[in-house]
Amino acid sequence: MSTEKRLLLASLLSAVVLFVWATMTAPERKPADAVDPAEVAASETPGDDGTEGSPDRSASPGTPDSGVTSVEATPEAYEASAAAAEQTVTLSTDLSEVRLSNRGGRIDSWRIRDQANTDGEALELVPGWQEQDLRMFPMAVDMDDEGLATMINGALFTVTEEAVDGGRKVMFRWADGRGIEVEKSLTLREGDYLADVTLDVRDRGRRLPARMMWGPGFGAQDSKVDRTTYYYSGQLAYRMNGETVRKAKPDRIAVDEAEPEEFSGDITWIGLEDQYFTALFVPQNGRSNVNVRIDELTPAEPVEEGEAPKEGDVLSVAVSIPEGGAQLYVGAKKFDRLQDIGYELEESIWFSSYGFLRAITRFVFQGLMWIYANTVANYGVAIILTTMLLRLVLFPLNQYSMVSIKKSQLQMQKVQPKVNQIRNRYKKVKDLQARNKMQQEIMDLYRTEGVNPMGGLTGCLPMLAQFPILIGFYNMLTVAVELRGAPFFGWIQDLSVADPFWITPLLMGATMGFQQWMAMSKVTDPQQRQQQKIMMIMPFFFTYICLGLPAGLVLYWFVNNLLGIGQQWLVNRRTEKLTEGAA
Repeated sequence: MSTEKRLLLASLLSAVVLFVWATMTAPERKPADAVDPAEVAASETPGDDGTEGSPDRSASPGTPDSGVTSVEATPEAYEASAAAAEQTVTLSTDLSEVRLSNRGGRIDSWRIRDQANTDGEALELVPGWQEQDLRMFPMAVDMDDEGLATMINGALFTVTEEAVDGGRKVMFRWADGRGIEVEKSLTLREGDYLADVTLDVRDRGRRLPARMMWGPGFGAQDSKVDRTTYYYSGQLAYRMNGETVRKAKPDRIAVDEAEPEEFSGDITWIGLEDQYFTALFVPQNGRSNVNVRIDELTPAEPVEEGEAPKEGDVLSVAVSIPEGGAQLYVGAKKFDRLQDIGYELEESIWFSSYGFLRAITRFVFQGLMWIYANTVANYGVAIILTTMLLRLVLFPLNQYSMVSIKKSQLQMQKVQPKVNQIRNRYKKVKDLQARNKMQQEIMDLYRTEGVNPMGGLTGCLPMLAQFPILIGFYNMLTVAVELRGAPFFGWIQDLSVADPFWITPLLMGATMGFQQWMAMSKVTDPQQRQQQKIMMIMPFFFTYICLGLPAGLVLYWFVNNLLGIGQQWLVNRRTEKLTEGAA
């Protein structure tokens, strides 16, 4: 073998030896899918805005719907935090008593002390549904990742209580040990109608978008008395860009067909309401661009043993809580209180859907409150005095209208025999030309006798002008929580519920019928007599309606009828004298 071949073979053998040696002594390589915890922590260091360098992860590690690769975190990196068992905690002030559960960190009960149920206990405002979606209860967490939200709302939070200035604070905390951390809190203070709420959901240090929920449904829980009139339980209300928007509960639809509604905006307050009470989230500083999600649910109401369950579609609202927290008002819609709190909360009281009627209703409401505060401290008496005052203010319009209508009736009655003679002459004539001639003769007769056949209609026009005031008074009595539980006298011990013995509705119907009878003139024309009979059905119809209306409303109507009877007597006397003088 030549020297060149020996050198070439030696070089090849040396290369093989070096390659084998390097392979055997090289450091162990990590698998491609493993991550060094130190590298993870470094990659998650936030930038100046608190988000730069954080991975996009909106669900818990390893959840099927998250779309994120599972990361095996070491115990040193993330610490789990959870309670060993369910527990409840109660926050109590001079205004409210709130019971919370560490299961999801939720509110189970919210009672207000300034209102009572029929048993004399503090009024409950949280419905106690028999079957409840884990995602939906007051203070629940709502997220776009429903799997993560369900996991959080079913978790057992640790509970910490601490004293704060003028009250107490309950803090809930839970962590899964893999990077998900949730903190929420509720703070109540003595003499303060606004509670403080916070919500913070983080994934490996990065704050995730999350909403706090109230629902499903809302309203006064009183099994013996239903005071709600023309209002749905848990109706949505919010104020955005200076406008108050309301959404009643949806039509009856299945839950799986109900698509959640979501929107964002510069919202002053938002929440659920019923006729007299509301639960409103007030974002930081009273106005903040927040994200809102509205869900529809059909839960079963708790029922007495042996009764069939009742179902009704209700709303649930979820609101994003700013990092600095938000405030929560849960209580009665008392105008003066809400106005003193600020944030335009008084706009949560529905006076009307129309601007001019809303202004009139508010004015009448404030007048009623002034009369109550400065005369007899009885809302029934205040309603009577307010009704009398309104009737006095509207007396000129009413008098002119009623006199015009009565004069027109008497004039028509006077010429009715001559009208009948004309009609009898054309009774057997059916052609259009002859009928037109008959009508012309009748009009000539009216002109000769000085009768205005449209006098009754023109007399009604001034009465229409007062309708906004009357409607405003009606609206005011419908929403005034001050009437709730307010006694009048005798058997009427609550002006916000129906008369238990139907005495005031029957009196209202009787006075309405008597006033109509006084206003009618004796007529011989069959057509007019038929019209009068039809009109006499109205008192029966309105009596039926009033059987279920609040006693305060019926009292107003009854007193208004009594005053109307007195004015009708004056009108009849005046028109009789005018008729006698003309004769």
